[in-house]
Amino acid sequence: MSLNPQDRIVLSEDDLLLPSTLMTRHCLGVASTGGGKTNFLNLMLKQQMMRGGGAIHIDGKNSKESILEFLNLARQHNRWHDVRIINIENASDSNTYNPLLRGDEDELTSRIMQLFGGAGAHPSTSRGVKAVTGLLKTMKRPFNFGDLAVLMSEPAAMQWMLENGPKETKAYADFKAFIGQFAKMEEGQLVLDEGRHQGLLGGVASHLHTYSVGEIGRVLGSYNPDIDLYEALKENLLIYVALPMLSKSEMAIDFAKFFVSDLRTAIGQLQNDDYKPAPTYMVLMDEFSSYAMPSLAPLFEQARSANVSLFPFVQTLSSLKDSSNGLSEDFASKVIGNTWNKLSFVLQDPESCEMMSDIAGEMLQESVSESYGDSVSFSEGDDDASMLRTGGRGKSYGKSVSFEYGAIARPETF
Repeated sequence: MSLNPQDRIVLSEDDLLLPSTLMTRHCLGVASTGGGKTNFLNLMLKQQMMRGGGAIHIDGKNSKESILEFLNLARQHNRWHDVRIINIENASDSNTYNPLLRGDEDELTSRIMQLFGGAGAHPSTSRGVKAVTGLLKTMKRPFNFGDLAVLMSEPAAMQWMLENGPKETKAYADFKAFIGQFAKMEEGQLVLDEGRHQGLLGGVASHLHTYSVGEIGRVLGSYNPDIDLYEALKENLLIYVALPMLSKSEMAIDFAKFFVSDLRTAIGQLQNDDYKPAPTYMVLMDEFSSYAMPSLAPLFEQARSANVSLFPFVQTLSSLKDSSNGLSEDFASKVIGNTWNKLSFVLQDPESCEMMSDIAGEMLQESVSESYGDSVSFSEGDDDASMLRTGGRGKSYGKSVSFEYGAIARPETF
Protein backbone atom coordinates (compact mmCIF):
# COMPACT_ATOMS: atom_id res chain seq x y z
CA MET A 1 0.00 0.00 0.00
CA SER A 2 1.54 3.32 -1.07
CA LEU A 3 1.46 6.21 1.36
CA ASN A 4 0.42 9.76 0.66
CA PRO A 5 3.23 12.30 1.13
CA GLN A 6 1.58 13.63 4.27
CA ASP A 7 1.50 10.09 5.68
CA ARG A 8 5.23 9.47 5.44
CA ILE A 9 6.89 9.09 8.82
CA VAL A 10 10.30 10.54 9.66
CA LEU A 11 11.97 8.22 12.15
CA SER A 12 14.22 9.33 14.97
CA GLU A 13 16.61 7.36 17.16
CA ASP A 14 13.95 7.33 19.90
CA ASP A 15 11.33 5.52 17.79
CA LEU A 16 10.49 1.93 18.64
CA LEU A 17 10.27 -0.31 15.58
CA LEU A 18 8.43 -3.62 15.78
CA PRO A 19 8.81 -6.15 12.95
CA SER A 20 5.50 -7.24 11.43
CA THR A 21 6.19 -10.82 12.51
CA LEU A 22 5.92 -9.72 16.16
CA MET A 23 2.35 -8.55 15.65
CA THR A 24 0.99 -12.08 15.84
CA ARG A 25 2.71 -12.66 19.19
CA HIS A 26 0.03 -10.57 20.93
CA CYS A 27 0.66 -7.71 23.35
CA LEU A 28 -0.48 -7.19 26.95
CA GLY A 29 -0.80 -3.58 28.04
CA VAL A 30 -0.95 -2.40 31.66
CA ALA A 31 -1.97 1.20 32.18
CA SER A 32 -3.59 3.12 35.00
CA THR A 33 -6.00 5.96 34.25
CA GLY A 34 -4.31 8.96 32.67
CA GLY A 35 -1.17 7.05 31.75
CA GLY A 36 -1.29 7.80 28.02
CA LYS A 37 -3.08 4.66 26.85
CA THR A 38 -5.54 6.50 24.57
CA ASN A 39 -2.76 8.25 22.66
CA PHE A 40 -0.93 4.96 22.22
CA LEU A 41 -4.05 3.18 20.93
CA ASN A 42 -4.75 5.94 18.44
CA LEU A 43 -1.16 5.74 17.21
CA MET A 44 -1.47 1.96 16.74
CA LEU A 45 -4.77 2.41 14.90
CA LYS A 46 -3.29 5.10 12.68
CA GLN A 47 -0.39 2.88 11.62
CA GLN A 48 -2.68 -0.10 11.10
CA MET A 49 -4.95 1.95 8.85
CA MET A 50 -1.95 3.20 6.89
CA ARG A 51 -0.85 -0.41 6.31
CA GLY A 52 -4.29 -1.32 4.96
CA GLY A 53 -4.90 -3.66 7.90
CA GLY A 54 -8.14 -4.31 9.74
CA ALA A 55 -8.82 -3.60 13.40
CA ILE A 56 -11.40 -4.00 16.13
CA HIS A 57 -11.26 -1.45 18.92
CA ILE A 58 -13.30 -2.39 21.99
CA ASP A 59 -13.36 0.89 23.88
CA GLY A 60 -14.18 0.89 27.58
CA LYS A 61 -15.97 4.22 27.32
CA ASN A 62 -18.74 5.54 25.12
CA SER A 63 -18.03 9.12 24.10
CA LYS A 64 -18.81 10.88 20.86
CA GLU A 65 -15.32 12.38 20.89
CA SER A 66 -13.70 8.93 20.80
CA ILE A 67 -15.98 7.75 17.99
CA LEU A 68 -15.28 10.89 15.96
CA GLU A 69 -11.55 10.44 16.53
CA PHE A 70 -11.78 6.91 15.13
CA LEU A 71 -13.77 8.13 12.12
CA ASN A 72 -11.33 10.97 11.45
CA LEU A 73 -8.38 8.59 11.51
CA ALA A 74 -10.13 6.42 8.93
CA ARG A 75 -10.94 9.44 6.76
CA GLN A 76 -7.34 10.67 6.85
CA HIS A 77 -6.11 7.36 5.45
CA ASN A 78 -8.89 6.79 2.92
CA ARG A 79 -10.44 3.96 4.98
CA TRP A 80 -13.81 5.59 5.58
CA HIS A 81 -15.66 2.89 3.65
CA ASP A 82 -14.23 0.16 5.93
CA VAL A 83 -15.59 1.63 9.18
CA ARG A 84 -18.37 -0.02 11.19
CA ILE A 85 -19.62 1.23 14.58
CA ILE A 86 -21.35 -0.76 17.33
CA ASN A 87 -22.97 1.52 19.89
CA ILE A 88 -25.54 -0.33 22.01
CA GLU A 89 -26.50 2.89 23.80
CA ASN A 90 -27.43 4.81 20.67
CA ALA A 91 -28.79 2.83 17.73
CA SER A 92 -28.92 5.89 15.46
CA ASP A 93 -25.10 6.09 15.63
CA SER A 94 -24.58 2.35 15.19
CA ASN A 95 -24.47 -0.34 12.57
CA THR A 96 -26.50 -3.49 13.22
CA TYR A 97 -24.91 -6.63 14.65
CA ASN A 98 -26.31 -9.99 15.75
CA PRO A 99 -23.94 -12.21 17.79
CA LEU A 100 -26.33 -15.19 17.57
CA LEU A 101 -26.04 -15.88 13.85
CA ARG A 102 -22.71 -17.74 13.85
CA GLY A 103 -21.70 -20.85 15.76
CA ASP A 104 -23.35 -24.21 16.32
CA GLU A 105 -25.66 -25.06 19.23
CA ASP A 106 -22.74 -25.99 21.49
CA GLU A 107 -21.00 -22.67 20.92
CA LEU A 108 -24.20 -20.67 21.34
CA THR A 109 -25.15 -22.55 24.50
CA SER A 110 -21.72 -21.99 26.00
CA ARG A 111 -21.93 -18.34 25.03
CA ILE A 112 -25.33 -17.80 26.61
CA MET A 113 -24.82 -19.83 29.79
CA GLN A 114 -21.36 -18.40 30.42
CA LEU A 115 -22.76 -14.92 30.07
CA PHE A 116 -25.59 -15.47 32.53
CA GLY A 117 -23.67 -17.61 34.96
CA GLY A 118 -26.04 -20.53 34.53
CA ALA A 119 -29.19 -18.50 35.19
CA GLY A 120 -32.26 -20.58 35.83
CA ALA A 121 -33.51 -22.69 38.70
CA HIS A 122 -32.93 -26.09 37.12
CA PRO A 123 -29.53 -27.67 36.33
CA SER A 124 -30.78 -28.79 32.90
CA THR A 125 -31.30 -25.19 31.75
CA SER A 126 -28.24 -25.36 29.50
CA ARG A 127 -29.63 -28.52 27.93
CA GLY A 128 -32.77 -26.57 27.09
CA VAL A 129 -30.82 -23.72 25.49
CA LYS A 130 -28.91 -26.25 23.40
CA ALA A 131 -32.11 -28.04 22.35
CA VAL A 132 -33.79 -24.81 21.26
CA THR A 133 -30.80 -23.32 19.40
CA GLY A 134 -29.98 -26.68 17.82
CA LEU A 135 -33.47 -27.07 16.36
CA LEU A 136 -33.51 -23.47 15.13
CA LYS A 137 -30.18 -24.06 13.39
CA THR A 138 -31.51 -27.26 11.79
CA MET A 139 -34.61 -25.40 10.60
CA LYS A 140 -32.24 -22.80 9.08
CA ARG A 141 -34.11 -19.99 10.77
CA PRO A 142 -32.11 -16.93 11.83
CA PHE A 143 -32.96 -15.67 15.29
CA ASN A 144 -32.17 -12.85 17.65
CA PHE A 145 -32.36 -12.25 21.39
CA GLY A 146 -36.05 -11.45 21.21
CA ASP A 147 -36.86 -14.73 19.47
CA LEU A 148 -34.99 -16.75 22.08
CA ALA A 149 -36.67 -14.80 24.88
CA VAL A 150 -40.11 -15.68 23.48
CA LEU A 151 -39.21 -19.35 23.03
CA MET A 152 -37.85 -19.56 26.55
CA SER A 153 -40.90 -17.90 28.10
CA GLU A 154 -43.88 -18.95 25.97
CA PRO A 155 -44.99 -22.61 25.93
CA ALA A 156 -47.04 -21.89 22.79
CA ALA A 157 -43.84 -21.01 20.90
CA MET A 158 -42.21 -24.26 22.00
CA GLN A 159 -45.36 -26.09 20.94
CA TRP A 160 -45.06 -24.52 17.47
CA MET A 161 -41.48 -25.77 17.15
CA LEU A 162 -42.59 -29.23 18.22
CA GLU A 163 -45.24 -29.27 15.50
CA ASN A 164 -43.17 -27.71 12.70
CA GLY A 165 -39.63 -28.96 13.31
CA PRO A 166 -38.04 -31.51 10.93
CA LYS A 167 -39.00 -34.72 12.71
CA GLU A 168 -36.37 -37.00 11.18
CA THR A 169 -33.40 -35.03 12.57
CA LYS A 170 -31.33 -35.53 15.69
CA ALA A 171 -31.94 -31.92 16.70
CA TYR A 172 -35.71 -32.58 16.75
CA ALA A 173 -35.25 -35.73 18.80
CA ASP A 174 -33.11 -33.81 21.31
CA PHE A 175 -35.68 -31.03 21.47
CA LYS A 176 -38.55 -33.43 22.00
CA ALA A 177 -36.64 -35.28 24.71
CA PHE A 178 -35.98 -32.03 26.52
CA ILE A 179 -39.54 -30.71 26.50
CA GLY A 180 -40.68 -34.11 27.73
CA GLN A 181 -39.49 -32.92 31.14
CA PHE A 182 -42.34 -30.41 31.38
CA ALA A 183 -44.97 -31.94 29.09
CA LYS A 184 -47.82 -34.35 29.61
CA MET A 185 -50.05 -36.31 27.27
CA GLU A 186 -53.59 -35.00 26.84
CA GLU A 187 -55.91 -36.61 24.28
CA GLY A 188 -52.93 -38.22 22.52
CA GLN A 189 -50.90 -35.06 22.25
CA LEU A 190 -48.04 -33.46 24.22
CA VAL A 191 -49.13 -30.41 26.18
CA LEU A 192 -46.51 -28.25 27.88
CA ASP A 193 -46.75 -27.46 31.59
CA GLU A 194 -46.29 -23.69 31.84
CA GLY A 195 -45.12 -23.75 35.46
CA ARG A 196 -42.32 -26.25 34.86
CA HIS A 197 -41.43 -24.49 31.62
CA GLN A 198 -40.89 -21.23 33.49
CA GLY A 199 -38.88 -23.01 36.19
CA LEU A 200 -36.46 -24.41 33.64
CA LEU A 201 -36.06 -21.51 31.22
CA GLY A 202 -37.61 -18.43 32.80
CA GLY A 203 -34.32 -17.11 34.21
CA VAL A 204 -32.54 -17.17 30.87
CA ALA A 205 -35.59 -15.69 29.13
CA SER A 206 -35.67 -12.65 31.41
CA HIS A 207 -31.99 -11.95 30.73
CA LEU A 208 -32.36 -12.38 26.97
CA HIS A 209 -35.34 -10.03 26.92
CA THR A 210 -33.07 -7.20 28.13
CA TYR A 211 -31.16 -7.37 24.85
CA SER A 212 -34.25 -7.33 22.65
CA VAL A 213 -35.77 -3.98 23.67
CA GLY A 214 -34.74 -0.34 23.56
CA GLU A 215 -31.62 0.93 21.84
CA ILE A 216 -29.69 -2.30 22.25
CA GLY A 217 -32.61 -4.23 20.77
CA ARG A 218 -32.48 -2.06 17.65
CA VAL A 219 -28.76 -2.72 17.28
CA LEU A 220 -28.87 -6.50 17.91
CA GLY A 221 -32.24 -7.39 16.40
CA SER A 222 -31.39 -7.70 12.70
CA TYR A 223 -31.52 -11.03 10.82
CA ASN A 224 -29.23 -9.56 8.15
CA PRO A 225 -26.89 -7.31 10.14
CA ASP A 226 -24.31 -4.89 8.79
CA ILE A 227 -21.53 -6.62 10.73
CA ASP A 228 -20.48 -10.25 10.57
CA LEU A 229 -17.21 -10.74 12.47
CA TYR A 230 -16.04 -13.61 10.28
CA GLU A 231 -16.48 -11.51 7.13
CA ALA A 232 -15.04 -8.46 8.90
CA LEU A 233 -11.80 -10.33 9.60
CA LYS A 234 -11.55 -11.48 5.99
CA GLU A 235 -12.27 -8.03 4.58
CA ASN A 236 -9.97 -6.07 6.94
CA LEU A 237 -12.82 -3.92 8.24
CA LEU A 238 -12.37 -1.32 10.98
CA ILE A 239 -14.84 -1.90 13.82
CA TYR A 240 -15.29 0.41 16.79
CA VAL A 241 -17.20 -1.06 19.76
CA ALA A 242 -18.36 1.54 22.28
CA LEU A 243 -19.05 0.12 25.74
CA PRO A 244 -21.08 2.36 28.09
CA MET A 245 -19.17 1.15 31.16
CA LEU A 246 -20.24 4.10 33.31
CA SER A 247 -23.91 4.52 32.45
CA LYS A 248 -24.83 0.86 31.83
CA SER A 249 -22.03 -1.16 33.34
CA GLU A 250 -23.74 -4.55 33.64
CA MET A 251 -25.21 -4.45 30.15
CA ALA A 252 -21.91 -3.26 28.66
CA ILE A 253 -19.95 -6.08 30.30
CA ASP A 254 -22.49 -8.72 29.27
CA PHE A 255 -22.49 -7.47 25.68
CA ALA A 256 -18.68 -7.43 25.59
CA LYS A 257 -18.69 -11.09 26.69
CA PHE A 258 -21.05 -11.95 23.86
CA PHE A 259 -18.91 -10.01 21.40
CA VAL A 260 -15.59 -11.65 22.29
CA SER A 261 -17.25 -15.08 22.34
CA ASP A 262 -18.52 -14.43 18.81
CA LEU A 263 -15.02 -13.25 17.89
CA ARG A 264 -13.60 -16.53 19.20
CA THR A 265 -15.99 -18.45 16.90
CA ALA A 266 -15.04 -16.27 13.91
CA ILE A 267 -11.31 -16.79 14.51
CA GLY A 268 -11.91 -20.54 14.86
CA GLN A 269 -13.60 -20.58 11.44
CA LEU A 270 -10.82 -18.48 9.95
CA GLN A 271 -8.22 -21.02 11.09
CA ASN A 272 -9.65 -23.57 8.67
CA ASP A 273 -9.61 -21.20 5.70
CA ASP A 274 -6.83 -20.96 3.15
CA TYR A 275 -7.12 -17.19 3.30
CA LYS A 276 -5.80 -15.29 6.31
CA PRO A 277 -5.99 -11.53 6.94
CA ALA A 278 -3.02 -9.63 5.56
CA PRO A 279 -1.53 -7.63 7.12
CA THR A 280 -2.13 -9.03 10.59
CA TYR A 281 -5.60 -8.15 11.93
CA MET A 282 -5.46 -6.20 15.20
CA VAL A 283 -7.91 -6.53 18.11
CA LEU A 284 -7.56 -3.85 20.80
CA MET A 285 -9.43 -4.84 23.96
CA ASP A 286 -9.67 -1.98 26.45
CA GLU A 287 -10.76 -2.79 30.05
CA PHE A 288 -10.22 -6.45 29.17
CA SER A 289 -10.39 -7.83 32.71
CA SER A 290 -13.98 -6.60 33.18
CA TYR A 291 -15.32 -8.97 30.50
CA ALA A 292 -12.61 -11.65 30.45
CA MET A 293 -13.81 -15.26 30.77
CA PRO A 294 -11.87 -18.50 31.31
CA SER A 295 -13.04 -19.76 27.91
CA LEU A 296 -11.02 -16.99 26.22
CA ALA A 297 -7.68 -18.47 27.27
CA PRO A 298 -7.44 -20.71 24.15
CA LEU A 299 -8.00 -17.62 22.00
CA PHE A 300 -4.57 -16.32 23.00
CA GLU A 301 -3.07 -19.69 22.12
CA GLN A 302 -4.69 -20.08 18.70
CA ALA A 303 -5.40 -16.64 17.23
CA ARG A 304 -1.86 -16.42 15.92
CA SER A 305 -2.50 -19.19 13.40
CA ALA A 306 -5.36 -17.10 11.97
CA ASN A 307 -3.01 -14.09 11.69
CA VAL A 308 -4.98 -12.16 14.32
CA SER A 309 -3.16 -10.10 16.94
CA LEU A 310 -4.73 -9.55 20.37
CA PHE A 311 -4.01 -6.43 22.43
CA PRO A 312 -5.71 -6.77 25.86
CA PHE A 313 -5.31 -3.76 28.15
CA VAL A 314 -5.85 -3.85 31.92
CA GLN A 315 -5.36 -1.38 34.75
CA THR A 316 -3.74 -3.94 37.08
CA LEU A 317 -2.26 -7.35 36.38
CA SER A 318 -3.96 -8.77 39.46
CA SER A 319 -7.35 -8.21 37.77
CA LEU A 320 -6.53 -11.10 35.41
CA LYS A 321 -6.88 -13.52 38.32
CA ASP A 322 -9.92 -11.94 40.00
CA SER A 323 -11.95 -14.86 41.33
CA SER A 324 -15.09 -12.69 41.62
CA ASN A 325 -15.12 -12.58 37.82
CA GLY A 326 -14.49 -16.32 37.52
CA LEU A 327 -10.81 -15.84 36.70
CA SER A 328 -7.84 -17.58 38.28
CA GLU A 329 -4.06 -17.77 38.48
CA ASP A 330 -4.18 -20.27 35.62
CA PHE A 331 -6.05 -17.83 33.37
CA ALA A 332 -3.64 -15.00 34.20
CA SER A 333 -0.66 -17.27 33.48
CA LYS A 334 -2.06 -18.26 30.09
CA VAL A 335 -2.71 -14.66 29.06
CA ILE A 336 0.68 -13.44 30.29
CA GLY A 337 2.47 -16.46 28.83
CA ASN A 338 0.88 -16.13 25.40
CA THR A 339 1.42 -12.39 25.02
CA TRP A 340 5.06 -12.15 24.05
CA ASN A 341 5.08 -8.36 24.02
CA LYS A 342 4.41 -6.47 27.25
CA LEU A 343 3.66 -2.78 27.36
CA SER A 344 3.64 -0.82 30.63
CA PHE A 345 2.68 2.77 31.22
CA VAL A 346 3.31 4.53 34.54
CA LEU A 347 1.63 2.32 37.15
CA GLN A 348 0.08 3.16 40.51
CA ASP A 349 -0.46 -0.37 41.82
CA PRO A 350 2.52 -1.82 43.77
CA GLU A 351 1.56 -5.42 42.93
CA SER A 352 1.52 -4.65 39.21
CA CYS A 353 4.95 -2.99 39.55
CA GLU A 354 6.29 -6.14 41.20
CA MET A 355 4.76 -8.39 38.57
CA MET A 356 6.09 -6.28 35.68
CA SER A 357 9.55 -6.40 37.24
CA ASP A 358 9.27 -10.20 37.41
CA ILE A 359 8.06 -10.33 33.80
CA ALA A 360 10.99 -8.19 32.65
CA GLY A 361 13.25 -10.84 34.21
CA GLU A 362 16.81 -10.82 35.46
CA MET A 363 20.24 -10.54 33.89
CA LEU A 364 23.74 -11.40 35.02
CA GLN A 365 25.21 -8.21 36.39
CA GLU A 366 28.84 -7.46 37.17
CA SER A 367 29.68 -5.89 40.52
CA VAL A 368 33.13 -4.31 40.95
CA SER A 369 34.52 -3.19 44.32
CA GLU A 370 37.79 -1.22 44.61
CA SER A 371 39.58 0.12 47.67
CA TYR A 372 42.55 2.47 48.02
CA GLY A 373 44.76 3.25 51.06
CA ASP A 374 47.52 5.77 51.72
CA SER A 375 49.35 6.06 55.08
CA VAL A 376 52.14 8.27 56.42
CA SER A 377 53.80 7.93 59.85
CA PHE A 378 56.07 10.37 61.72
CA SER A 379 58.60 10.03 64.51
CA GLU A 380 59.72 12.72 67.02
CA GLY A 381 62.49 15.11 66.12
CA ASP A 382 65.78 15.63 68.08
CA ASP A 383 65.51 17.48 71.40
CA ASP A 384 67.53 20.40 70.18
CA ALA A 385 65.72 20.65 66.81
CA SER A 386 62.07 20.51 68.09
CA MET A 387 60.73 19.29 64.75
CA LEU A 388 59.13 16.12 63.27
CA ARG A 389 60.75 13.84 60.82
CA THR A 390 59.16 11.23 58.58
CA GLY A 391 59.23 7.77 59.93
CA GLY A 392 57.44 5.83 57.08
CA ARG A 393 54.96 5.95 54.14
CA GLY A 394 52.63 3.24 52.73
CA LYS A 395 50.00 2.73 49.98
CA SER A 396 47.48 -0.08 49.37
CA TYR A 397 45.01 -1.07 46.60
CA GLY A 398 42.43 -3.85 46.38
CA LYS A 399 39.88 -4.88 43.73
CA SER A 400 37.18 -7.59 43.70
CA VAL A 401 34.79 -8.59 40.89
CA SER A 402 31.61 -10.63 41.40
CA PHE A 403 28.68 -11.63 39.21
CA GLU A 404 25.08 -12.12 40.31
CA TYR A 405 21.60 -12.04 38.82
CA GLY A 406 19.57 -8.88 39.36
CA ALA A 407 16.32 -7.38 38.06
CA ILE A 408 16.53 -5.83 34.60
CA ALA A 409 14.00 -3.24 35.80
CA ARG A 410 13.29 -2.67 39.46
CA PRO A 411 9.60 -2.37 40.58
CA GLU A 412 10.00 1.33 41.29
CA THR A 413 10.95 1.83 37.61
CA PHE A 414 7.34 1.16 36.66
